[in-house]
Amino acid sequence: MSHTAPVTLVQKLAQRHAGEATGPAPCSKRVPVSAYTDPVRLEQEREKLFMARPLIIAHETQIPNPGDAIVYDWLGLPLITIRDKDGEVGTFMNVCRHRGMRLVQEEGQTCLRSMVCPYHQWTYGLDGSLRNIPRDESFVDLDLSELGLVSLPTEVRNGLVWMQADKGARMNLDAHLAGLDQDLDVFDMAGYHFCQQHVRTVDCNWKLVQDAFLDGYHVVRLHKNTVGPFFPDALAESDLIGDHTRSAVARNEIAEAVDLHAEQLDLRHHSSFSYTVFPNAVLIFHPEYTSIISLFPQGPDKTVFAHTMLTPQLPESEEQRDHFRRSFELIDQGVFEAEDIFVSIGAQRGLLSGANDALLFGGLEEAAVRFHDIIERELASAN
Repeated sequence: MSHTAPVTLVQKLAQRHAGEATGPAPCSKRVPVSAYTDPVRLEQEREKLFMARPLIIAHETQIPNPGDAIVYDWLGLPLITIRDKDGEVGTFMNVCRHRGMRLVQEEGQTCLRSMVCPYHQWTYGLDGSLRNIPRDESFVDLDLSELGLVSLPTEVRNGLVWMQADKGARMNLDAHLAGLDQDLDVFDMAGYHFCQQHVRTVDCNWKLVQDAFLDGYHVVRLHKNTVGPFFPDALAESDLIGDHTRSAVARNEIAEAVDLHAEQLDLRHHSSFSYTVFPNAVLIFHPEYTSIISLFPQGPDKTVFAHTMLTPQLPESEEQRDHFRRSFELIDQGVFEAEDIFVSIGAQRGLLSGANDALLFGGLEEAAVRFHDIIERELASAN
């Protein structure tokens, strides 16, 4: 294995399991309730975190063929991410350049031969170029090449489609990843395949969901009736790759790893790795599949939660399809919906009660502490 950092985390988990290393130091960090409820704060986060950075929109196998597209308004902007006839992936504002009409009406996955405005039938190619204006003789001095759809910076890397929602930006994906792509290669992110997706809107602040996914402290407690029995209590390690968090939570099989050499470790078997891709995505590497979770704030107490399952191969038999359907239902409904989202919504309601002035994070929640420190740094540097 060429990239050793994930292996090092598993080795440290094994050492802690054997009593040969200590865990995180105790701490107490308080995050004010207003960070989760203030609409002014949310607008600052939207501008300085979400619009200023590349975001994961999809896995490229979700749109494998020319014309395959995803239509979404997750960032408060009407957008289309689409593969053109040359196989290139681009993102465009879903807005006609004539009179501003929305081109494709329904959100979700679709396949298009072209993009046609329902108002006056202006027609755009899959590459966003304006191809036809009915009765063009009625206009003066029009240059079709200047009236293509507004494009946003888009790039495919490690099988993921990255987009920055600032039409004037020059997206620097290398700087944003800060070496994260090496870890994504270790987990063969580009080699996996889109299987299924569930997009929902949940009634809580986006950071409450991130807090849950950054926290190994709750696993055996909140998830005691689902995945909790597969894990020892609060045996987790994390570090930073740039502003992204690499986390490893030991599985019960970590006991097998105590006497193994680095090359014998199985990252998906001995531990559960997750990566919080700052600011709003979580990649979780389960033993048999991978989850991508993307969070898009719609308001201080409302968030789009998009969960995508990737599998090593496309299921070919009905037995395989049924297996992954049941696996997806278990993690998406039984764990995320019934447990992680449940407590996030409950916490949002609790914050609005006025009972607390701040949320408290301790040493076993150190990854969440770092996450909030980075947000505070970014918002302060923007002022």
